[in-house]
Amino acid sequence: METHEGQLLVHGLGALHLEIVEGRLKDEWGAKCEFGRRRVAYRESIGPDESRPSIVDWTTSVGGKSVTASVSFALRPLLDNEVGDSAWDDNIVLRDDGKSLRHPDVFHDEQDPWTHISRGIASALSSSPHTSFPLSRSRIQVIGFNHPPNVPNFILGGASAIILRDHVRNRGRGPLMEPYIKIRVSVGSDVLGQVIKDLVEHGGEILDLAESSLPMDEEISTPYGQEGVYIPPKWLSPSTMSSADVENHSFRLNRPVYAVAPLSQMLDYSTRLRAISGGHGQFETATAGFRAVNSVRELEILKEIGRA
Repeated sequence: METHEGQLLVHGLGALHLEIVEGRLKDEWGAKCEFGRRRVAYRESIGPDESRPSIVDWTTSVGGKSVTASVSFALRPLLDNEVGDSAWDDNIVLRDDGKSLRHPDVFHDEQDPWTHISRGIASALSSSPHTSFPLSRSRIQVIGFNHPPNVPNFILGGASAIILRDHVRNRGRGPLMEPYIKIRVSVGSDVLGQVIKDLVEHGGEILDLAESSLPMDEEISTPYGQEGVYIPPKWLSPSTMSSADVENHSFRLNRPVYAVAPLSQMLDYSTRLRAISGGHGQFETATAGFRAVNSVRELEILKEIGRA
């Protein structure tokens, strides 16, 4: 969670996480709060335009005197085969010697100028001048820096943030990206087609359909005891199931579906799945990174944030 413009921003993976947070705030903490419209966290990459120059000097006042610091950068979008640094939100940030620059969360040496440069870069990457989205999938290398002697190193933090932000602004807006999730859905065979149809209609991509002969609530159990004695699953026990349950069991065999889908289309998936499966469906999610959106989706996102 973080504060922003007098509000408290709550982060979660889907609506269920946010509902849990809302419930705990109200029930456990007695907080009087209103939750606004849910939004997903989009990302922006840097633009392709390298023709326009950017500033390399920044002037400010320290102790009543005007001082100038300079920081020069080389930046470009990441190539498809390049893996970003998760600490830097899938960006690659390098020092002038080509070594990785540590993120300010783990860099606290106030006497080291790289500490302040790291903070400045992190500040610039946290909000694009074009959309206010965090920047991702970019390669930023510090080529060099300089500041007057006997001036505190913290001036390099402000210089790095202002100069890098100007670089990004001059390059123009880059591709927009939205978060995707991996999803595993377990449903009965009778509603499998409806579940697949719903996923596809909401931008999902089906990765695999795995068959299983186990009922949903027995997936992690084993039919054998530790001593090799066969132990039938609970659904076979007449003491735990009615005849109607046994009769309908064949229609409720566990059928896992593996897919990836845009998080923006899956915020209310628990409600949709309950309606489709009659309350018997189960699902698990995990992050799947960010993907660049097409022009149609890009326009939708820009309209959503009032930039189109």
